[in-house]
Amino acid sequence: MSRKLILSILLLSFAFLELLAVRQEQINTVHEMVQLHHAINTGNNEITSLSIQIEMACSPSLLQETILSTGRKHEFYK
Repeated sequence: MSRKLILSILLLSFAFLELLAVRQEQINTVHEMVQLHHAINTGNNEITSLSIQIEMACSPSLLQETILSTGRKHEFYK
């Protein structure tokens, strides 16, 4: 009886340790996913910022100013 009880306790302990190991792997995986999502969000924010800067630099009013000022510079050198 006591051998069966000890064996049962050992088997249950081993099973619980395996479950804890699986749970820790899940926690580690979720942590890594959160870090990757954070890096993706940071990259997306940088892309959005650059896109806005490009749109502002290519706006018709700014392009017109650039063309006119470049034209004046060329007229000055002639």
